[in-house]
Amino acid sequence: MLLGVDPKLFFSILVLDITYATFIHIGEHIVKKGQFGFLGKLILTPSHHRVHHGKNPLYMDTNFCNLLNIWDRIFGTYQSEEKNHPIVYGITREMDPGSFFDVYFGEFKALFKDVAHAPGLKNKLLYLVMPPGWSHTGEHQTAKIVRQRFLNEQPNRD
Repeated sequence: MLLGVDPKLFFSILVLDITYATFIHIGEHIVKKGQFGFLGKLILTPSHHRVHHGKNPLYMDTNFCNLLNIWDRIFGTYQSEEKNHPIVYGITREMDPGSFFDVYFGEFKALFKDVAHAPGLKNKLLYLVMPPGWSHTGEHQTAKIVRQRFLNEQPNRD
């Protein structure tokens, strides 16, 4: 709106976006497979969104789109759900799902710990801007590296 978009248009799009996002999150329970045939090539589906929440190496850091999955295809972050690789939901670090603070603030705590233990100002700053899994020791375990290692080890994925 600050850039001149009509408030009625802005809020109409916002309502549509929130409605579709709600459907995507509950769609898994309504439409079990949730791939939508041909439409699945164009728009975000419950299946694509399940992949987004997977912590499996194949599914890490994929399917970021909110409606049109063309953006994931353009940026190389698209991944379809593969029946031979069931999705494991979650994040890669151990977490206490019963702890509100660990669920909502655990990543900040882990980041603060990494920054505090990093040698030198440059490494401390790099922890703030590099992807999760980056390490000042060079033993990087970013999603991109873990995913690529998995893909290299799986020559015959169907």
